[in-house]
Amino acid sequence: MNSGFLLILVVMFGFMYLLLIRPQRAQQRRHKALLDNLKVGDEVITAGGIYGDVARIEEDKVHLLIAEDVEIEVARRSIATVVPPQTDAGYDEDEGADDEVPLEDELEELGRAKGAQRRRQD
Repeated sequence: MNSGFLLILVVMFGFMYLLLIRPQRAQQRRHKALLDNLKVGDEVITAGGIYGDVARIEEDKVHLLIAEDVEIEVARRSIATVVPPQTDAGYDEDEGADDEVPLEDELEELGRAKGAQRRRQD
């Protein structure tokens, strides 16, 4: 009976390691690598949800430019993620603009469809 209980404890610890501890350590390694690769000019998001560009990096602090002439100082570990640079290649803002139907036309068409549906029900 004692060896069975010990076996159950070992199996439970194994499951906890696989489901909780191992993924958390992997996440910590990814976050440390993110902070180690942080450089001036990167756009980042803090844990509090503030977007900013890295202006200066110190050992434990990062200076973020969040607006023109507005710089804040945050703890380095509070950087949650680096925003990947956006590429505008192949995107045209006017593309597909001709396909849009004005809202009034859409509503009018919807009204006609509802009216036709009511007439069929009567």
